[in-house]
Amino acid sequence: MKPYAQLPTDNPEEYKRLVGLSKEDFQHLNSKLCVYIGEQKALSPLTRRGRKDSKLTTEDRLLLTLYYLRHYPTLINLGAVFGISESYCHKVYSRTARMLAKIEKLPNRKALLEEGQSATLIIYAPEGIDASEQRIERPVKGQKDFYSGKKKPHG
Repeated sequence: MKPYAQLPTDNPEEYKRLVGLSKEDFQHLNSKLCVYIGEQKALSPLTRRGRKDSKLTTEDRLLLTLYYLRHYPTLINLGAVFGISESYCHKVYSRTARMLAKIEKLPNRKALLEEGQSATLIIYAPEGIDASEQRIERPVKGQKDFYSGKKKPHG
């Protein structure tokens, strides 16, 4: 994984495999993200007072977030690729993911629970399902009838 400026742009299939989006979709999402960040800065210009500018460009922040969602590497590995610390990598990922959820108007967890039905958000790609949620099967047999459920060793 390389920062955005070093990504292969000549091969669209490789680009999509690395990032998870086509180059046009990435550019569209990046432009929406830049507009959102500009609007937030215009709403409260004093919140940036005393802070240094980010080491990463907007493209690199978006790339970090999409790469994490696509491949799920550890944050220390992802931070090493982008030349940042593990904690800063987590900060960049969480902020950008929240911004993307607001930009794309995705329902949050609370809104999904208020509907009264269990809803699952599945990202569909032409190649198949990218992420899904499944129940974990637990064994029914083997538990003693008199076990109270307390977290202590029992025989």
